[in-house]
Amino acid sequence: MEVKNVMEILEGMKLGIFATVDEAGNPHARPIHITAANEDGIFFMTGSETHFYQQLMGDERVALTALSEEDYLIQVIRIEGKARPASQELLEKVFADNPYVQHVYKDEESRKTMQIFQVYEGDGFYHSLTQGHKYVFKINNGVGQARTI
Repeated sequence: MEVKNVMEILEGMKLGIFATVDEAGNPHARPIHITAANEDGIFFMTGSETHFYQQLMGDERVALTALSEEDYLIQVIRIEGKARPASQELLEKVFADNPYVQHVYKDEESRKTMQIFQVYEGDGFYHSLTQGHKYVFKINNGVGQARTI
């Protein structure tokens, strides 16, 4: 399996549980919409007034877990890595192409406070619980092969 295949699965999951730490080292987790996932990383956004934003700006370490269940197939993806702000140009593309985002952030005011982030580096784990497939992979700005474990 290639990393791009894992990223396609992750993007299809649409929602991940993202964990960060605050300035005191306390963990915090929350559901976040996965805007896009590809060989360049995982893209998501949050408002600049949120605790999530402050935690990401203070410590770029992030962990995320996503799960999907479709008929017999149950898949889990976990990633531990680093996230950084991405370009605002990308944010405009997200608003233009993503009906979920347009539904949640309906007005111009709410869009002005949004920042898109990119998980640009990290170690990942894919597990098909029902098929038994397990792969580890890296996110580091490029193509890659997931390794069977």
